[in-house]
Amino acid sequence: LKTNLAAGANCHVIDLRDNAGGFFRAGVDAASLFLESGKPTVYVVNKDGVQDSFTTTADGDDTKTPLYILVNEYTASASEIMTGALKDSGRARILGDSRSFGKGIIQTVSPLLDGSGVAVTIARYETPNHIDINKKGIEPDAPLSSPMCPDPYPKL
Repeated sequence: LKTNLAAGANCHVIDLRDNAGGFFRAGVDAASLFLESGKPTVYVVNKDGVQDSFTTTADGDDTKTPLYILVNEYTASASEIMTGALKDSGRARILGDSRSFGKGIIQTVSPLLDGSGVAVTIARYETPNHIDINKKGIEPDAPLSSPMCPDPYPKL
C-alpha cells in the first residue's frame, strides 16, 4: 500500500469477489489500513446484546485515496467484515452485481468421540451501523460496470 502511494497511486481497487474470507482478525486489520483512528470496524453480538466491539486505534496507512471494493455472492466472512466497515464509514464505494454471501455468525466446533464434530453458533457480526448481514449479505452501492478511479490523464 505504501509502495503504491509512493509511486503515485490515485485510487485503490480491492477485488474481494470469490473471497471466502478467513480469520476474523484479518478482516478487522485489513479495514483498519484505510480508516482513521477511533472508527468502529465490527460488533460481535450474542443473545444478550453487544458482547464486543472492534475499533481502530490509529490512523491507517491510507485514509484518503479513493477506494473501491468489488464483491459478489461468494464474498464472505472476514471479507464481509472489511467490506461492511469500509462501506458504513463511507470510506469505500462497494461495487458488484449481487449481494455478498452473508456469513455473519461466529461458531465454535466441538469434537465428538467418533472423530466428527458439532458446530454451535455463539454470536453474530454486525457492521458499524449495526446491520446484521447473516444470510442477507452486503448490498453493493453500484453495479460492477460503474466507473471507478478518477482518470489520471484528464487533459490528454
